[in-house]
Amino acid sequence: MFSKLTEISPLAYSYVYKDFLWLLLLIPILLLWYVLIHIKKARSINHSSVAHFENPAFNFWLWFKHFNFLLFLISFAFFVVAFSRPQDPKDVEEYKKKNIEGIDVVLTIDVSSSMFAEDFKPNRLESAKKTAMQFIKQRPNDRIGVVAYEGEAYTQAPLTTDHQLLLSLLSEIESGTVDQGTAIGSGLITAVNRLYKSDTKSKVIILLTDGENNRGDIDPLTAAQVASEYGIRVYTIGVGRNGMAPYPVQNMFGTTSMQNIEVRIDEDLLKEIATITDGQYFRAENENELNEIYGIIDKLEKSKVKVLEFKTNPPEKYYGFLFYGILLLTLYFLIDKTLLKRII
Repeated sequence: MFSKLTEISPLAYSYVYKDFLWLLLLIPILLLWYVLIHIKKARSINHSSVAHFENPAFNFWLWFKHFNFLLFLISFAFFVVAFSRPQDPKDVEEYKKKNIEGIDVVLTIDVSSSMFAEDFKPNRLESAKKTAMQFIKQRPNDRIGVVAYEGEAYTQAPLTTDHQLLLSLLSEIESGTVDQGTAIGSGLITAVNRLYKSDTKSKVIILLTDGENNRGDIDPLTAAQVASEYGIRVYTIGVGRNGMAPYPVQNMFGTTSMQNIEVRIDEDLLKEIATITDGQYFRAENENELNEIYGIIDKLEKSKVKVLEFKTNPPEKYYGFLFYGILLLTLYFLIDKTLLKRII
């Protein structure tokens, strides 16, 4: 508590009630009033000789009275600053970070072999991982998980706030871990299973794919209905440029050559999933567009974040000002009612 009483750095603080600080302008006004009052009280006395006034004695009590009024002005300044509710900007920023309600997000990434197409550099999969990592770094307050899918779906990382671990697990995603294909429904329902028990007010899935649903026992629209029932919003992203895209193909001799393959994204399905879940569909034809899409989603979800109203406000810095204000005001009245009584 004593340390709080010594925290008086008014120029370093921000103030909740800044308008109160205008009251400090009363100090020079009061000082001017005090000076004028004492000038008027001065009397000119006619004497036949000024010999007695050549070396006037120092009037200690008169100057002590001036000093006491200065104590009053300083105490007034302390009270004004205290009632303005000073706060350290660093404390306020830290409070905001701690009291922002994060959301739960599951990144659901297609890792089928078609994600090796090189219309994104170095390929779609690496580009998807890179942009997902950037998104994670922008969401420090969120619990984020990762689901990967091709012919089957699996959880690469459960919901966690350990973003360093999350980034490491995301970087390890590879194609070919399970059966080939694109099981969009399986990927979506696996992500739903990671979220449906969450008690956060905002639950989000970002579903990324470059193809059409051709594997799995779960219909994507059925999975979307389940997500909707649990209040989970799904943003869908189709990746791949229109037309043809270069794709590495290995021949029977083990050598790899590039062939153009047709880009086939079931955009109607992705739009329907987004509509059912109150989400939004996006199409990315290059890495820059994919970055922009993640940026849009980041902004959309940040606009839904709710700053909680806690009983405890950011740490206040008024204690020292209030303490010294009371101390000086008390001292002023003690001096005025006791020691200065001898001044006539």
